[in-house]
Amino acid sequence: MTKKRVAAIAALILIGCLYLAALVLAFIDSPFARSCLMAALFCTIVVPAAVYGYLVFTDRLKGKDPDSR
Repeated sequence: MTKKRVAAIAALILIGCLYLAALVLAFIDSPFARSCLMAALFCTIVVPAAVYGYLVFTDRLKGKDPDSR
């Protein structure tokens, strides 16, 4: 498997776990659960952006145009 495919699969698994954690934490009423919920929602946005940035960076290193996929 290529590094891109491994990164994409890892990101999908991580995002799925974050969605599940956000769902569970939304029903728990405690201050700790609220902060964990906010962290899970933040990571749900940041992880895909970081993976996309990694893929663009690796394409630029290889000299490819990232928009030519």
